[in-house]
Order: sequence, then structure tokens, then C-alpha cells
Amino acid sequence: MRLVLTLLFLSTLTTLIACKKDTVKAPFTPKPDELSRELYPRVVCEKPLADWLVSGTPIVRRDTGPLDVTVPLRLTSSNPSQFARTQYRFIFLDASGVPIRSQSEWRYFQLEPRNEFFLRGTALDTTATDWRCEIRSNR
Repeated sequence: MRLVLTLLFLSTLTTLIACKKDTVKAPFTPKPDELSRELYPRVVCEKPLADWLVSGTPIVRRDTGPLDVTVPLRLTSSNPSQFARTQYRFIFLDASGVPIRSQSEWRYFQLEPRNEFFLRGTALDTTATDWRCEIRSNR
């Protein structure tokens, strides 16, 4: 008898929970990002590449024209037959942190073990004041 009452109670409770109506119908929202824009890394890559790539100090120039950025990159593998076919792109941002309208496309490059390669990007707009570089496996 006790088991029957417990099952009846659980069944009723489940029905009440299932029947609870969402009268507001509010949209779902993402969680806030704990990584602030100021702390967001300028050079990012996919997880599979993260253990194999090292980057040097970026060289940023803006003489009289648009922002020009060079990022030194190296593949840390010691195996001569192990290379990485990858792509990169630069995203240039204005003073408000908004991406400028004109952006460069993904560029293919092949990284050989232990050799330094220079990723270079030049903003297509003179309003660019900041930048990001994204690296991914070749697609």
C-alpha cells in the first residue's frame, strides 16, 4: 500500500511539473563570457593545433597607412615528415572593438617542423586600431 501511494504521489508530481506552463515564452540566452575583451588573446588556434604551435611577439606597424601585423609562428615537432597544413586570417577591429566591414579571407600555409613562418595581415581600412589572428586546420 505504501509503495502504491508513493508511486501515485510521484506520478502526480511528475504530471504537475510537466504541465507547468511557460507563460512568458522568453528567449534562451547564453551565459555571460567570463573572459573580458581586454584579456581575449590576439592569436588563437584550434585545440588540435594548440599543443604543436608556438607564436612569438607580434610586430604591429602603422606608419601612415592601414594597420599591418606580422605574427611569427613555429611548429614544435621534431619529425621532418610531420608538417601542418593550416589556414589563418586576421580580423581587424575599430576603436569600439567592432570588426571593420572589409576583412581578409582565410589563407593557406604549410608549416614545416621547427621553421619559423610569418603570418602577415594588413587591414583593408584605415579605421582599424586592433586585431585578432585565427589559425585552424586546412579545410
